[in-house]
Amino acid sequence: MEKTINQIRSFNRFYTSHIGLLNQHFLESPYSLTEVRVLYEIGEHQSVTAQYLCDILYLDKGYMSRILNLFSKKEIISKIKSKDDGRAYHIVLTDTGKELLKELNNRSAGQILNFAQKLGSEEKNMLVNSMKTIQNLLSTNYDNHILAGEVTFREGLRPGDIGYLIYLHGILYSKESGYSLEFEGYVAKTFADFLGHYSPEHDRVWLAEYNQQIIGCIAIVHHGEKEGQLRWFLTHPVFRGTGIGKRLLKTAIDYCREKDYDNVFLLTTSIQQRAIGMYKKAGFIQTESVESDQWGKTLYEERFDLKLK
Repeated sequence: MEKTINQIRSFNRFYTSHIGLLNQHFLESPYSLTEVRVLYEIGEHQSVTAQYLCDILYLDKGYMSRILNLFSKKEIISKIKSKDDGRAYHIVLTDTGKELLKELNNRSAGQILNFAQKLGSEEKNMLVNSMKTIQNLLSTNYDNHILAGEVTFREGLRPGDIGYLIYLHGILYSKESGYSLEFEGYVAKTFADFLGHYSPEHDRVWLAEYNQQIIGCIAIVHHGEKEGQLRWFLTHPVFRGTGIGKRLLKTAIDYCREKDYDNVFLLTTSIQQRAIGMYKKAGFIQTESVESDQWGKTLYEERFDLKLK
């Protein structure tokens, strides 16, 4: 934990220095960062109260009052008495305030452009995606459903997908199940066999992505005309419990029904209890269980079937 704290503090020092947050006058204006942020919120919301500004910016009333009085003296804002509450005032930007905010926004955009133009398109994507992830993770009401809300789904494979899926299987099963490197070789072989016998008419792969990275997968591989095998079902641990795995599983089963399959089956091991729980809820029944020594573990290889007719 100490290492994590030190890394976060190091990033904070770098970032505050990088964009000039420590300067007394932000963006070479007569105003501090806090004052500029208050100005931005007033402009963003058209009409706000002092209490609202205190709440969203976590500032005490005395400090906010001094900022607003400064803005009033400089004719940046005007205060309009509320019709609903005689004690409250709505704060709006004057024309002078709007021009000031426009100028500050232009300076901020120029500052960002200055360092962003040094980056290539892929580097820009990395930067923006990383910032989005930081924003989500540090949200005051964070849980992984916030990240899941930005997950996208697609069907079909693109160049590089299989290599990344092999990597995900290798690293996650090693960490969570203790599987050896042999398992990664096994997964690679199953994908090689899949590509060698791939049928666009009968086979499907569905992927879940966050920030353009695969975080979930499931596939149906045909076995004859009336049976499909569910394969490579995986959800990254950060996104578990958000319904992503459930959605992938439902999509695969619905596809089998659409193809008029009689049966869909899967092969797993007794170690994968979380996934097995999902299979059982979806209607799968265990039909085989054989003790085996492989991938550095003693386990039971299990087969589950779902009769569709």
